[in-house]
Amino acid sequence: MPIRYDSMRIDRLLIKSYQERIEADLKRINGLNDIEGLLGEWEKEFARYIGTRRALALNSGTDALQLALQHYGLKTGDEVIVPNVTYPAVPLAVIYAGGLPVPADCRTADYQMDADAVRGLVTKRTKGIIAVHMFGRPAPIDSILAIAKKHKLFVVEDVCQAESSEYKHKKLGSFGDISCFSFSYYKPLSSCGGGGGMLCFNDPACEKIVEMTKIWKDDASLLKAGQRYSRMYLWDLMAVRTKFRFLKEIIKSRLKIKAFYEKELGGMKNISFPRDDARTLTIPQVFVMAARERDALGQHLKKRGIDWQNPYTPLHRMKTFSSFCRTQMPNSDAYSGEALHLPLFSFMKEKEAAFVVEAIREFFHVQKTRPS
Repeated sequence: MPIRYDSMRIDRLLIKSYQERIEADLKRINGLNDIEGLLGEWEKEFARYIGTRRALALNSGTDALQLALQHYGLKTGDEVIVPNVTYPAVPLAVIYAGGLPVPADCRTADYQMDADAVRGLVTKRTKGIIAVHMFGRPAPIDSILAIAKKHKLFVVEDVCQAESSEYKHKKLGSFGDISCFSFSYYKPLSSCGGGGGMLCFNDPACEKIVEMTKIWKDDASLLKAGQRYSRMYLWDLMAVRTKFRFLKEIIKSRLKIKAFYEKELGGMKNISFPRDDARTLTIPQVFVMAARERDALGQHLKKRGIDWQNPYTPLHRMKTFSSFCRTQMPNSDAYSGEALHLPLFSFMKEKEAAFVVEAIREFFHVQKTRPS
């Protein structure tokens, strides 16, 4: 049974809904670029959902992150602390904004950035922290906010992998000064392809970010900024708004498979994985687990037709970013050597997840316990 890592099943299921949305929206606009009204509606809807005063629809989560950092006016030598286990766009955004990314090691329990590591990296040059909620799970946001308050630092929440996840019954993205979201194709709320993102905030001072999306109209301003920041495009907007109508069902389907994996894989001596506690609700974008003999297990899964994803390469192992690292990264090294990401997608069937579990049991020669 071939199991794709990033099934497009949801798009096949929503074809008729996409068509209805396209037909309805095209009747409301005067041209394909006349979408300010549609964008405004979506921005208000998303801000209410996350729990922020304002939301801005953008071309991508990367654009959202870069705009957030541009807002803080980083100067040469300014430092921003980032997770060592993260997507490379995070440290690159700091570099593009003129700053220096300083990676912090992750925790062993859930691979989120370690607050103690963050605390030890703060210097007189530190201006902010990017709290990336990796793998749908909350970063230690209380501790990060406390560190930021003590040292007068900004906090940008990167929620690109954790849209709809919660901490203490509040949506991630409602805690920091500014938050960024992405709607890449494999996420619960996704666009047509890799496009579409949001930037959310509460502080009225952040309204000037909106003006930064208009600098393309003035050559001098565009040359000074060095980059054009685009709003969300029509087709991405239509796809995201269509999926948003079904988001409860999408989330329910993902939580069902997450619970199945946890139940069926829990207790196996050869693997481990993070779990929610009373304060967290993780809406999974992937299912991350650590396994003994990870590489051999991965080969076995591939032979069974099961796609899985290698862990992110930690920043300290990348030539581009290694020079920014100041400490050893033992927990990141452990993640890199043991973790693999199992397929988990919207409307994945339980029998598909069961096939994945059975293949893992087969590799470790573990028999399923049958009720007596």
